[in-house]
Amino acid sequence: MLIREACCAAFYCQRCGQIHVHEIPYFSDARRSVLYCDTCGHEQAVLERLDGNRISIEMDCVVCGETNRFVFLLKKLHSLQLEKIYCRKDHFELGYIGCRRRIEELLAFNQAEFEALHPSDGKHFIEKQRVLLGILNRIEEMASTGCISCSCGHNDISAELKGNHIVLSCSNCGSYYTIRAKKISDLAHMGRYIDLLMPGMAKDR
Repeated sequence: MLIREACCAAFYCQRCGQIHVHEIPYFSDARRSVLYCDTCGHEQAVLERLDGNRISIEMDCVVCGETNRFVFLLKKLHSLQLEKIYCRKDHFELGYIGCRRRIEELLAFNQAEFEALHPSDGKHFIEKQRVLLGILNRIEEMASTGCISCSCGHNDISAELKGNHIVLSCSNCGSYYTIRAKKISDLAHMGRYIDLLMPGMAKDR
C-alpha cells in the first residue's frame, strides 16, 4: 500500500483572494511553519506540531477579524480525502485540506459549475473572492484611519456581508452604506471616505 508523505491544503489568501495549494508533510523537524500566499506574500496559515501526533492550523478570517484554530490527528490526515475549512464564527469558507487530486478536482468542478450558471462571467469565479477580501481589507484600513464616519458622531460601525454587497451600519442611529463587491471595478472605484446616511437617504454604490 502506498502511503502519502504529505497531505495538501488550499487556502484563500485573506489579502488578495487567490487560492493556492500547499503541501503539509507528515514528517518534519520543524515545530512551527508558516504558509504564505504565492501571489502577494501574505501569511495564510501557521502550522504547529503538537504532542500526541497532532497538528494545529491557525488562520485569520478577514470577515469576522478573528483567528481560527483547527487541530488534526496526523493519522487522520493520512487517509483524509477532502474536508472544507470554514470560519467558526461566520461560516466563511477559508479553504480545503486533504488529497491534492481531490482538492484540484473540486476547484476545477467549482469553476465549471460557476461557468455553467454564469456563462458570461466564468472568468470572475476567483476574482469574486479576491474582490470581497480586497474590499473588506480596504474597509478595515479606512476604519482604522478615521475615514468612515456617521453623521450622528458615533464610530461604532459594523460590516455585514449580504450577497454581492457589504453593508456598513451604525449601531447608534441605524445609518448605513452599501458597497457592491462583485467585480474588480467595485474595488477600484471605492472612494477614500465613506459617510453613513440615515435610512431613506442612503446612497448605494
